[in-house]
Amino acid sequence: MVIRWLKIVGYVLASISILMLIYLLSALLLSMISTSPRDISCEEKKYAFIASNGIHLDIILPVESVNTDLLNQLNPPSWVAYLAFGWGDRKFYIDTPTWNDLRLGTALRALFTNSPSAVHVVWLKGRSSYWTEVPVCPEQMELLNQYIADTFVTGKQKSLSEIQAAGYSDNDRFYQASGNFSLFQTCNQWVNQGLKTAQVKTAIWSPFDKGVLYQVRRTKGIRAQRH
Repeated sequence: MVIRWLKIVGYVLASISILMLIYLLSALLLSMISTSPRDISCEEKKYAFIASNGIHLDIILPVESVNTDLLNQLNPPSWVAYLAFGWGDRKFYIDTPTWNDLRLGTALRALFTNSPSAVHVVWLKGRSSYWTEVPVCPEQMELLNQYIADTFVTGKQKSLSEIQAAGYSDNDRFYQASGNFSLFQTCNQWVNQGLKTAQVKTAIWSPFDKGVLYQVRRTKGIRAQRH
């Protein structure tokens, strides 16, 4: 009986290992393959940015490039020069302000349950040299803005649904969002999909930040800024 159970456990563990290997190999392969966006040209470029904390990506826009309706609802202070937008599992976001706060149960629940998501908006005063610059035409900026705006869940009179008392500091806010976080739809894939929507060359699919950064940085005219 014990031997039988050991065999079953071994089979399950082996199956999980194989599935994870397939997942990682698929992520690597599809991250290396570029999309083929339609050609959009313009004389004067605008600039969006993507930034990684080593695991999680955000889309960052200059405040003057943010959709007026969305900007009015977010109502940032006058000193704000940039807004960072991130998406992810709501409970994971709120319960994990730093990676030191990460708990295995929180991560597993985010990956394998159908839980609500959130948009994280951070007010930023200045530009960081760690951001990766993404030059876009005005039409592409509009597409990216619409993608971000569509992620927010809106209530009556199309007002944003803020998650009260959930920010990490005085300079960030959480809002209810559409969609659910999973192994296949991660915070980084949300950024990747945003770039696809804006007709920016990016990865076919990238659940990790490295694939998105690789594609954006290798595209002609885009530079990765460092200290």
